[in-house]
Amino acid sequence: MQKPDSQTINEATQRAKQRLSIDTLQKTTKYKDITEEGYNNLFKYAEAMSLLILEAFTKEEILDEKL
Repeated sequence: MQKPDSQTINEATQRAKQRLSIDTLQKTTKYKDITEEGYNNLFKYAEAMSLLILEAFTKEEILDEKL
C-alpha cells in the first residue's frame, strides 16, 4: 500500500465536507458555535490524523513482509 497523492487527499476531503457540511455540524451541541475557520481546521486535523494512521499501517505492513 502506498501513500495517496495530494489530489486524492483533496478529493476525499471535499467528499467528506459534502457529507458533513458546516450547517449540519452546527446543529450538534458540541459544534453549534463553530466558525468557517474552525470547520476547515477540524477537517485539516482529521486529514492529518488519517494520514498518520495510514502511514503507521503501511509501515507495519512493510515490516511484516520483511520478517
